[in-house]
Amino acid sequence: MSFTFWHRGQPIGETDFEQEHTETVPLYGERRHLAGIFRPTPYGRRLLPRLCGIMSAGFELKQELIRRGLPTDDVPPDLLEHLFGTTAAGAQMLDLGRLLCQIWVRDPAGVTLKIASMAFMELSELALLSRKLGVSQTVNLEEVPSEVAEFLVSVTLLDLASHCGPMTELQ
Repeated sequence: MSFTFWHRGQPIGETDFEQEHTETVPLYGERRHLAGIFRPTPYGRRLLPRLCGIMSAGFELKQELIRRGLPTDDVPPDLLEHLFGTTAAGAQMLDLGRLLCQIWVRDPAGVTLKIASMAFMELSELALLSRKLGVSQTVNLEEVPSEVAEFLVSVTLLDLASHCGPMTELQ
């Protein structure tokens, strides 16, 4: 059964989360990670360029820190804020964050899930980033049949106490 993704009252796609054969709601106090192949609607496909790219943008921000001779671990919040406001990668991450805050996920029963985190990934982006990082590619994506997944989605649910009911018209 499919989980559906919504933006401004319109469906953007669905997934049958891999290994999802048990109850949807996590146990109280437990976060639950789900991942699967994302099948976008035509509207969702138009949003995907803005929804994907978090890994590439993060890589570019890290490269900016390195170019400036700064440590890449434990970056002071004021420096991160400056980078978000003055770099293309930072602007992309802010736009992505704003858009992700507008995405709703419904389980197969139609219940809107409370999300701790969510990411959309395009497989071609993963291949490009792997090449940038010098990781050898084991699959030639140009030879992969078109019916194979283009996009993945990863979601971490909040605990049972944060679960909410069916989506309202305002959401």
